[in-house]
Amino acid sequence: MPRADAVRKTRLGRLMADERGQTFPFAVTLLLALFIVCAVAIDVGQAVNRRVFLQIVADAGAFTGATEMARGMNTIATLNLRLQQAWGVLTFATVGFTVTACPVSDLAVSGYRIFHGATYALTHLVNLGYGMRARSEAERVTKYNAMDLFPGERLEMRETDWTSGFGSHRPAFRLVDLQEVPDGTRPSAPALSGARKNPTWSCLNVKPPFVESRSERFGLWSEKRPGEPIAFVWIVKAPATRARLFDRLFGGYVIPKMTAVAAAKPVGGNIKEGKARYVAKLIPVRQFKGFEWDRVSRRFRRVLH
Repeated sequence: MPRADAVRKTRLGRLMADERGQTFPFAVTLLLALFIVCAVAIDVGQAVNRRVFLQIVADAGAFTGATEMARGMNTIATLNLRLQQAWGVLTFATVGFTVTACPVSDLAVSGYRIFHGATYALTHLVNLGYGMRARSEAERVTKYNAMDLFPGERLEMRETDWTSGFGSHRPAFRLVDLQEVPDGTRPSAPALSGARKNPTWSCLNVKPPFVESRSERFGLWSEKRPGEPIAFVWIVKAPATRARLFDRLFGGYVIPKMTAVAAAKPVGGNIKEGKARYVAKLIPVRQFKGFEWDRVSRRFRRVLH
C-alpha cells in the first residue's frame, strides 16, 4: 500500500508538472472572441452596404425624374421660342402695331392666332405628359436597380408630397406652373414690339382707300410662375432583413428598415427666354425650406447626403 500511494503521488505530480495543453483554453477563448468580432463586422458591413446601395437607388431615381423634367422643360422652352418668333413676324407685318395694309394685318393676325392655339395646346400636353413620365421613369429605373442591388426584395418608392414632411416641389401631374408673360416683355426673337395683350393700330384699305382701326386680344408666350425651385424629390424604403450571422440569436430581421431620400432638379435653361439648355443636377435635400424644422422630416436627417 505505501508503494501504491507513492506511485499514485508520482503520477499526479507528473500531471501537475506537465505544461502541455495549457494554451488550449486561451486559444479557444481567443478564437471565440475573434469569431464574434468578425461576425459583428460582417453584419455591420452588410448594414452599411444596404444603406449605400439604397442611397444609390434613390439618387438614380431622383436623377432620372429630373432628367425627364429637363427634357420636358426643354421642349416647352423650344415651343416658347417658336411662339416668340411668330410674335416677331406679327409685329413686322403690323409695323409694330402702328399702321399697315389691312389684308396683310388680317393675314398676320389669323396666322398668329392659329399658331398660338396649336403651340398653347402642345405646351400644356408636354407639361402634363412629362410631368407623369418623370414619376413613372423614376419608378422604372428604381425597380431595375433594385433587382441587382436588392434581389428578391420589394422596395417602397414614391415622389414626395405634403404628407412626407418635405412638401411638394413640383405641381401635381405637371412639370411646372406656367403663366403668360406681362405686357412689355421683350421676346428673345427679333420683333418690333414687346408683349402686348391688347394692342391697337391702324390699317389702310386700298379699295376704297380709307383708314381703319384694329384692336385685338392676343395670347402671349409663357414663363414659369414664381415660387419654389422646381425639383424632383424621391423617397425609397428598404424592408428589414436578416443579418448574415447571429440572426437567430437576435430573433431574426436584425437589420432594420432603411429610408433614403434624394433630390434633383433641372438647371441651366430658361422657359421665358426660350433657352432649351436644361440638364439634371443632384442637390442636397437640406436646402428645401422648412426641412430642418419639420416634425416628420427630422426622421430622415440621418439618411441624407
